[in-house]
Amino acid sequence: MEPKTYQQTTLDILGEFLTAAREIGAESAFEKFRRAEGYNPTYQPLPSLAAVPYVCLRLPTGGGKTLIGTRAIELARNFLARDYPFVLWLVPTKEIREQTLRVLRKPKSFYGEFLREKFGGRVNIFDVTDFVGLRLQDLQTSLNICVATFQSFKVEDREGRKVWQGNENLSAIFARIPRQKFFYVDNFGRHESFGNLVSYLRPLMIVDEAHNYSTTLSFDTTKLLRPSAVIELTATPATNSNVLVKVTASELQAEQMIKFPVILGEVSNSPEKTLDLAAQKRAALEELAVVEEDYLRPIVLYQAESRNRDYGVDYVRNYLIEQAKIPEQEIAVATGERRELAGVDLSSPQCRIRHVITVQALKEGWDCPFAAVFCSLTNTHSARDAEQLLGRVLRMPNARRKKSAELNRAYAFVRVATWQEALKRICDDLLSMGFDRQEVNRTLNRPRTLFPRTLNIETSEPPALDGLNLFLHDKIFSDRIADGWRVEFKDLDDAEIDELEDNCDKIFRRSDDRDKLLRAIYRNDAPPLPKKISPAERGEKFSIPQLCLDLGDGVVVAEREDFFPQDFTLTESGDYDLPLTHEEPDVMLYEINLRGERLTNKILVEENLFSGVTNLTEAELVGRLYELVGNTFFTREDFAEYTRRVLRKLMRQKNFSLEELVRQRFILARKLREKITALKNAAYKRGWQTILFDAKDCVHVGNDIAFTFDAKIYPAQKLYTGTTEFGKHYYGDIGYMNSEEVFCAQRIDADPNVATWIRNVESEPLYSFWLPTPGGKFYPDFVVKLKDGTYAAVEYKGEHLKTNDDSQEKNFVGKSWAARSHGLCKFLMAVKRDAHGHDLSAQIKEFFLEV
Repeated sequence: MEPKTYQQTTLDILGEFLTAAREIGAESAFEKFRRAEGYNPTYQPLPSLAAVPYVCLRLPTGGGKTLIGTRAIELARNFLARDYPFVLWLVPTKEIREQTLRVLRKPKSFYGEFLREKFGGRVNIFDVTDFVGLRLQDLQTSLNICVATFQSFKVEDREGRKVWQGNENLSAIFARIPRQKFFYVDNFGRHESFGNLVSYLRPLMIVDEAHNYSTTLSFDTTKLLRPSAVIELTATPATNSNVLVKVTASELQAEQMIKFPVILGEVSNSPEKTLDLAAQKRAALEELAVVEEDYLRPIVLYQAESRNRDYGVDYVRNYLIEQAKIPEQEIAVATGERRELAGVDLSSPQCRIRHVITVQALKEGWDCPFAAVFCSLTNTHSARDAEQLLGRVLRMPNARRKKSAELNRAYAFVRVATWQEALKRICDDLLSMGFDRQEVNRTLNRPRTLFPRTLNIETSEPPALDGLNLFLHDKIFSDRIADGWRVEFKDLDDAEIDELEDNCDKIFRRSDDRDKLLRAIYRNDAPPLPKKISPAERGEKFSIPQLCLDLGDGVVVAEREDFFPQDFTLTESGDYDLPLTHEEPDVMLYEINLRGERLTNKILVEENLFSGVTNLTEAELVGRLYELVGNTFFTREDFAEYTRRVLRKLMRQKNFSLEELVRQRFILARKLREKITALKNAAYKRGWQTILFDAKDCVHVGNDIAFTFDAKIYPAQKLYTGTTEFGKHYYGDIGYMNSEEVFCAQRIDADPNVATWIRNVESEPLYSFWLPTPGGKFYPDFVVKLKDGTYAAVEYKGEHLKTNDDSQEKNFVGKSWAARSHGLCKFLMAVKRDAHGHDLSAQIKEFFLEV
């Protein structure tokens, strides 16, 4: 399972942070690579552990925290400078501990497969209660991951006391470890505890659901454990967390990870109606699921009231069987006392379960891949329990959008006294799951009364019924009145209302009439609809020609890889210089031994005590470097020969011994990776310039191959919230802009030649327009469609950036794209003041006049 775009971006930033933290310190690295708008920008070190990198990755529920965590282990290996790190994976509850262990240990799990691939199959994953079976060999030759709850290492907790008590099963390991000042001594004066072993190994600490951990007591425990680095994973960071990366719900939606919007139905204070609506909606979804390519059996998650209340588990189960006529085989109860899902594969076509009743999902540690409808009967709201259930409903099965629009939505039915209370509850749940308030407001469907409904509106024209189902035709009546038409939509059910909403732009041509229909669909006390419907909401298409190449195999969209010279190799580059310096080890260990009657001693590298690596031959070191550097794009043979030449030059010209190079292999691997990346980028640039300069005939730009913006998905991580109003933006929302970009956007929006425009979202290759550069992809700030059918791309650069290499590359590829379009496209690199003295306003005015 390859990471999604936002996951890979998160991992890239984490990797850059860890690399920089080793060289310039965690605080400076955090300031340099932080990408988390809205969170505290000031780095806050761990109490008494100021040198330990401590960062938080903020991922909304459903964002793939386990995938990020497993890949972070491989990333951190270079920072830790250990072949086989020791990882302490902390979770909030025993149930989640068991679930995490199952996922990591599962034979065909892509998490486990990834770790086994990266660590040569030498992976040991164990529960904190299994440490008594740990062997010295495990620590020397395997990646070790201990999964534990937060409480497991708290000395004040009964379970924590066990890991800090001396244990004779660890005596063989402690025989190799000198007693340390930082060791915790138990009541019997013993220090051979699992907790002390962990603290000696300086673990990589991964903290899942970290907001449950960030307390003074937890930090005291962290100080005892002496981690090398702490990586938090959570949807709701604590105020004292250093949020390095913030992922938004929009990014998850763009990657098909979650279902949106959430359809929240109005339900009266009747538990019976609440249950009926949930069951009926599930049945309707299953009918739609039959035609999907993937097997899908929608499931309802019922949140019953707790024991001794009126609407508990038994009430829900009996009602479903006796009143809703649901077969008993389709119902399962999952509570702390009744575990009817134990051993059940809910995703199997042989499974019949369609209704799952629970109380506190978080405490029960189960997963539900086909969850589609959330139904809550409880009036005593627990945000934690509800958000966990709703979070499961939001997850998109197989992370792939379905053909039916209804299957791409999540559904929630909540028993409350008032609708406003239900709306506030779900909004609060989404916020606590890591969604921004702006995202909640724009993706949560406005409340409306459920079926049956009769709508009455007055319009300027009669409704067009072509394209609507015939049964709906029979429910629409229109009469002529003085100023237009009176239209009645009679006795509509929920599906028919959905059909009206989806086809609103086909039923009425005038925006005022469409607005009246939408206002009738939603309750009067709902948030007001926007006065203007954006081109995207009207279903208008926005496509723009892409830069393409024809290198003899037909015309294809130009990717960065297409510019790489086919005959380039590392070995033939001739550049074998590597900026490596002699470095003393941080800690020196000595092994003193008795050979006969003579005492002998030798120096050990600190890691030798547990890593199993002593001296390597040159060929073995090259092999280890190949593993540590990772995917280099080049063949193993080319890498090996190039690396051999680099090593020999270091030994010949800088007097490195092979043993010293072995000791510095992690630093060496990082320097090699940087060197190879630089050589590769230089090769890309040469090929890029050659094709765009000298081989222009192979460049193609035309309407036949164009990028089309998705009218329903605009994955801006942060939105523009300023006071300037824009009338021509393609989407209802606009991505964030600074003050100068706002000024640029104003001029674009006001130009009479412009039909519509988009604030292009960076780093979203599936949903944004881009052009290839030697370094990757260039996303112009603004993409414009003009009234004459031509297109424009506008990039704004501040004064301090307009002449750097990056800006020059963007300007070159933008102008190349425009030049090969035969007048169809135009590109402007706008600056505060150009070489002719024109300000930004004059540049844009002149640009569009030329178009």
